[in-house]
Amino acid sequence: FSADEFIGIRPSLAFTFMIILSPVGPYYSTPVKVKIETHYTRAVEGGTGYAKAGGNYAGAIYPAKLAQDEGYHQLIWTDGKAHEYIEESGTMNVMFVIDDVLITPALSDSILAGITRQSVLELARQWGMPVEERKISVKELVKAMEEGKVQEAFGAGTAATIAHIELIGYEGKNYQLPPVEKRVFANKVFTELESIKRGKNPDPLGWIYRI
Repeated sequence: FSADEFIGIRPSLAFTFMIILSPVGPYYSTPVKVKIETHYTRAVEGGTGYAKAGGNYAGAIYPAKLAQDEGYHQLIWTDGKAHEYIEESGTMNVMFVIDDVLITPALSDSILAGITRQSVLELARQWGMPVEERKISVKELVKAMEEGKVQEAFGAGTAATIAHIELIGYEGKNYQLPPVEKRVFANKVFTELESIKRGKNPDPLGWIYRI
């Protein structure tokens, strides 16, 4: 935060950098219901959507509250230009398993480059799972849900870790996804991430440093 003895509009010249550590429970204690947002915008091209910055979350609170009033837990954000492409889900990167392929939106300056996202992708590739980082349109996702091809959907984030998505709403229609207990990849990757972080399983990718 700014440590300047100054009140005014200009970039701060002095900052205090702090890291606060504490144990926490699951950010989402149950699978989440999300709504595809096609009006409000979280971040746009040329902005700071890729950064872990408070301003990226503040503007998302009101649209999320509107969704919560409709019975959803969070939003799936779409691109700020045309609302045609999937970007993130609330406070998390979003991933889908469609026809046994792990698909997630490619990084851009409007999508957070999350470390949990990167960790999930690295483990998936190590396990030999097909991975696609690319644009995924709302139309493609909806069509895949209508055809029963979406096997899993989940958010990946620092606090959320792996947050199962049980239902996706779009234009007044809700699409129920397969039961969480039958999901192979998301359950496996959650268990592996937790075990590596807690030192129960070997770290195959050199993530853990003893300090």
